[in-house]
Amino acid sequence: MVIKIVRWCVLTFTLIFAIVVLGISGHLLAIRHTHYWHFAALAVAVSSLTILTFPVILLVNTFLGSGDRTSTERIFGEALWLSIMWILWLATGANATHAARVHFFSGGCSFFSGFSNTICNEFRVVEAFAYINFIIRTFSVLCYTIGLFAYEFARDQSQDVTVPTSQTSASQKAPNTSGQ
Repeated sequence: MVIKIVRWCVLTFTLIFAIVVLGISGHLLAIRHTHYWHFAALAVAVSSLTILTFPVILLVNTFLGSGDRTSTERIFGEALWLSIMWILWLATGANATHAARVHFFSGGCSFFSGFSNTICNEFRVVEAFAYINFIIRTFSVLCYTIGLFAYEFARDQSQDVTVPTSQTSASQKAPNTSGQ
């Protein structure tokens, strides 16, 4: 029960932060119609994927995942998708960091004034929230996925698998093939 609540909170916070990244990155793309910043395009794509898929994961598991009906394929599929999103959020944060260091030196945004200061701060916001989503995904990939795998394997071990046998096959002895 605890893992479901933690999972729901993690996916919800990631979804909220993805909405923030989408808004800021969309603004960065809108102010430069030509020669746009590539990290902002990546951030829009990754946050859009997050916004489109995480509610589906939450809704499917809320309505179809009650009880022990969670299939192994769904768990592995979700773990794979969370891992892919983990890599994409890392790439988004790294690209935002690189762009901020190239366009604005690493001393910070306080040396700029006006519109340049605003743009510099927006670079930092995308960078920060991308890394926050990466850290949340790290928690999810490491803890949640390992927990799901452990839960799934423990559930498989605890289920009694009985193979029906007929009376004739149970009473017959196997022939001796040892050559004696």
